[in-house]
Amino acid sequence: MRYTVERSKTLLVDGPASVTLLSGETEILGANFREGERVVIRDGKRVPFEVIKKAVFDLRLGENPCFKEVDGTTIPISWENAFKEVMSQERPVIVMVIGGVDSGKTSFCVYLANRLLRDGLRPAVIDGDLGQSDLGPPSTIGFSHVTKPLRDLFEMEAEKVSFVGVTSPSPAVNKVVETLTAMKSRVLQTDADSLIVNTDGWVEGEEAVRYKVQLAEMVAPNIVIGIQQTDELKPILTLLKEKRRVIAIESPQVIRRRNREKRKTLRELGYKKYLKGAKVRLFHLSQITVEDALSETGGRLAMEEMEGIEEGLLVALQDAERNFLGIGVLCGVDSTRGAMRIYTPVGENVSTVCVGQVKLDREGRETGLGPVATQLLEPKQNLLHPT
Repeated sequence: MRYTVERSKTLLVDGPASVTLLSGETEILGANFREGERVVIRDGKRVPFEVIKKAVFDLRLGENPCFKEVDGTTIPISWENAFKEVMSQERPVIVMVIGGVDSGKTSFCVYLANRLLRDGLRPAVIDGDLGQSDLGPPSTIGFSHVTKPLRDLFEMEAEKVSFVGVTSPSPAVNKVVETLTAMKSRVLQTDADSLIVNTDGWVEGEEAVRYKVQLAEMVAPNIVIGIQQTDELKPILTLLKEKRRVIAIESPQVIRRRNREKRKTLRELGYKKYLKGAKVRLFHLSQITVEDALSETGGRLAMEEMEGIEEGLLVALQDAERNFLGIGVLCGVDSTRGAMRIYTPVGENVSTVCVGQVKLDREGRETGLGPVATQLLEPKQNLLHPT
């Protein structure tokens, strides 16, 4: 349907939906949205179209359409101030973004990347949010250079992906910290002059505070930007202020709050994206190495250990240089034939299979956790962020 919005208003559209700009001038999170362009909005996501000049949209909405107009911009003034602070830093500048679940971290990362790109910088983004990863499938950490305006991190192709194997950092704190640190070093060897590090939403409780402080110490950002709704980040930001430049910014009032089921739906869209074209493939154990992804030493699994691996576990496939090739779902281990059956789109150059602790069906739907993750998480349930 056609929908007209006057100047100095913002149109908020919830997915699933698609929006085409028929006429006028608008922006999405700091990037121009031009006439004739179309944006597809995922289920569970909300996109703000800030109208600079009277705009006419073509809206194609899902089963439960949801859109509304608000006066003015939805971008808080504190976001603009944070951008100016980042611009004032020497290059390369590293920005770490922290905040709770549904605080607007990803939207701010998109906004900051767009503004930096518009001002002539060469930004890159590391997505360290295991549960709601956009650069790579859930349970991974990915990065990419930003070379064109963004509407959604999910639309980008990751240049590098590292598999962690769980969707919460709690059972894999050291691995997450080491992976993020190594990826930061890799990005700084490229031509990027600004790096945005997005993090997960686990911020409450003593363990979360220790984890975020440890992460900041190892990543060593020039600026830590904390997005908070009240003062939920105070314990973390207070400790970080001792060594880092810390900026607290607002969570937008129009941010879409998602329940656990909606976040699960978003994760499953990520799995499906990376399982596209998958089929059951046979990998001979004499030709590959099988590892436990949660082992901090890269623990190689012996045959007797493989026989106990549960079907449905998420796995990552890597080449001889340990580059990420894709994900798969374990269908079983055949000890008689000495082979592993995996539902995956990856069929060549596989040298290592890393076994994670998320369980999926072949449609990319989560069905539970593996035994290792279940054991690790049971005593910490009250400390976990609700991924």
